[in-house]
Amino acid sequence: MNDSQTTTAPQAAVSPLLDLASITLEVNHLARGVRFYEQVLGLERLEQEAGNTSSVATLRVNAHQTLSLWQPVTRQHNDARLAPLQARGASHLHYAFQVQSSDLPRCKDVLDEHGLSWQEINLGTSDAPDRGLYFFDPFGHGLELRGVNLADSRRPYFLPSVQPARPHVLPIIGLREAALAFQDYSTMKTHLPQAYGFAFAKEQEDRDFAQFTLAPHPEPDGDGTPRRWLYAWDPQVGLADMLGGDHALVRFYADVQAVTRRVKQAGLPHLIDEVGLAVRDPEGHVFEFVEPPA
Repeated sequence: MNDSQTTTAPQAAVSPLLDLASITLEVNHLARGVRFYEQVLGLERLEQEAGNTSSVATLRVNAHQTLSLWQPVTRQHNDARLAPLQARGASHLHYAFQVQSSDLPRCKDVLDEHGLSWQEINLGTSDAPDRGLYFFDPFGHGLELRGVNLADSRRPYFLPSVQPARPHVLPIIGLREAALAFQDYSTMKTHLPQAYGFAFAKEQEDRDFAQFTLAPHPEPDGDGTPRRWLYAWDPQVGLADMLGGDHALVRFYADVQAVTRRVKQAGLPHLIDEVGLAVRDPEGHVFEFVEPPA
């Protein structure tokens, strides 16, 4: 967002957060969710399990990012590993995918082809437009398609790669952001940098909306940057009538040891195993931190 102001918030000189790895959504019908994300967004199904104890599917976004779908099962946990932290998929999450800016017109045609209503919003200026397309999946999650310039100097840890064009699906190249709801907004602004090391970048002037850069240092958003982001706001309706997610499960690439030291000092419930670090935030979100693959 360009209509914003930078404020001061305690944070480390260098953030241990590196990039966005995965987002987990809560859905009420797993097969329908898999069809939507395969047929509309062109994601590749890596695994799917539907049964009495769990109902989950994982889809490949690119070589380093995945999207998971969890259908709640009564009195069961979708991931036994995260059961002590009571992890759930996010409800009504707003999140964004990256596409090449030149592909935005084709994205409109694909959305029309699938009968999906969409809204275009220019988050930049008339001289430097930064357009995004907004639409909803069948479960009320608010999706955004944001154009990126892969030659931009503000590079993410894992730069998305362009795949050959496929008919009838959106030309997705990466996950861009997740937007989470926080009831205690003022505490969140200091809590996220202190407890985990997120790099606070800015907040909006007209509403409780803060942005954190998933990178060693905070950087400006918009104008085609391929960086990834964590957004945090109060529960009010956001841009394009989209809500921040409740009880979200989000995975990040990070310096796990550095985050672990902060989490222990903050006294947050967590677990550490061969996968990485998982933490339950006081707001009910569960964050996972894993080392990036070599």
